[in-house]
Amino acid sequence: MMPGLDRRGMILGLGAAAVALTTVAGAIGIPSYDDPDDMYAALRAQPALSLAERGGTIRLVFADGAPLLDRERVTAWVRRAATAVTAYFDRFPVRDYGLLVIAQRGDRVGHATTFGYAGSATRIHVGTDATEQAFAEDWVLIHEMAHTALPDLPRRALWLQEGNATYVEPIARALARQIPASEVWRQAVLGMPKGEPGPADAGMDGTHAWGRLYWGGATFWLLAEIAVDQASKGTRSLRDALRRINRESGGNIVDWTAEQMMAVGDAAIGQNILSGLYARFAETRIATDLPELFDRLGIRLDASGGLRFDDMAPLADLRRRITAA
Repeated sequence: MMPGLDRRGMILGLGAAAVALTTVAGAIGIPSYDDPDDMYAALRAQPALSLAERGGTIRLVFADGAPLLDRERVTAWVRRAATAVTAYFDRFPVRDYGLLVIAQRGDRVGHATTFGYAGSATRIHVGTDATEQAFAEDWVLIHEMAHTALPDLPRRALWLQEGNATYVEPIARALARQIPASEVWRQAVLGMPKGEPGPADAGMDGTHAWGRLYWGGATFWLLAEIAVDQASKGTRSLRDALRRINRESGGNIVDWTAEQMMAVGDAAIGQNILSGLYARFAETRIATDLPELFDRLGIRLDASGGLRFDDMAPLADLRRRITAA
């Protein structure tokens, strides 16, 4: 996740000092680990719980003991997130993953950032008063774990990475039966309009606008999903391409260009789909007719804000397959 923002556009306010102290429930101060090198050092030196997930191992570290956090509840939440990401990629995306959990005041999961330059790792802040419901509803950790699946790209293509994690996260939760499929499409209908370009916007490469980074990127991946399905006549999916990219790269521990990533995805599909779509979005301002797109998928928002689904729509079958285990 891009430091300083979440996908809803909330300012996260990361501190600048690497050794700044965070007070937990008025009891003690612990390092904030804003400097990723401090995070990596904590993952190496502090006691860890090793969690096995299909194809990988999670090294879970409660930073400085993470006072007042319910460890059993946090561990169950980590396993739940890993199960969802594994459901999408058919294995945990990286073989070794470090997760530094930092206790903070509050009743929800806080901001998080994922790195790969010294091993795949995430630091995440968790409120000491977070309830089971807060953990069950959390999307942040799954979003961060989804980031580990793809290679790290140049800054100009950050929208591909943030958009992919935004697109994959709810689908992964639906595949693991953690949320209903309707929730995937509710998020898309409400979120993707935030990613549409403004009159002065150019292509997606180099954009810094939070809406375009997260939701504009997610729209790209939905359009890629449709393009792959139509070009292959339903024999291939975007998931096939992303799994191939994950396997060949090894995840976010390597640096690739966007062009390289798309070429590997296209090889999995057997056609030049992703490369061409990326080139268009990267270089040219493209506005998507979202009402028409959702209509083709058979998704309609009624006057009360609820969703209605038309199973006779042209892309209704694809809509169902996207969230089918």
